[in-house]
Amino acid sequence: MFSIRPITDIKIDLLVNHEVSRNFPRLLDFPFVELYREIATHIKTVEISSECILFDSVQSYNETMGFADPDYWSAESSSEEIAEFWVFGQNGQGDLWLFDKKDQVYFFDHNLEQMCRNNFLDLGLNFGRWLQFAQLNKQLDIIYDMENEISEGLRQEYRSRLNALSELLLLNYPFEL
Repeated sequence: MFSIRPITDIKIDLLVNHEVSRNFPRLLDFPFVELYREIATHIKTVEISSECILFDSVQSYNETMGFADPDYWSAESSSEEIAEFWVFGQNGQGDLWLFDKKDQVYFFDHNLEQMCRNNFLDLGLNFGRWLQFAQLNKQLDIIYDMENEISEGLRQEYRSRLNALSELLLLNYPFEL
């Protein structure tokens, strides 16, 4: 029932309604992976699934610059550490999706209040795998919308697919299953 879609197919789906290119500021010095740059600069912010809203380039820049304010971070966080992270999305509850300069994806629960590396959940995903996770989560949303519940068998299958994407994703999964 659940399938992990190829990243190239997900990219094609996201770019089907290609928007006018909105590049990141020239002076921005963040080493985006090409997949992220290609998608974020050609979409409007999109809800892929209930837990995965992908920001367009303008919104991601604004969110990242907003959260670069040291007041959001723990007192121990240096400006260098803050500059290591890019906010690229959120979920419906206001929790954030971030990646670092090595394309490692993290989840930040806004209830933790202060941002710092220790409050970021490492899910063992890069941006491409996050897109696959978002699509997998979309499949779960569709089933829930149709059935109003998720059977134990489907939960097990979903967990199996999460594990196939990343063992850390299943271990640190931030949502109730």
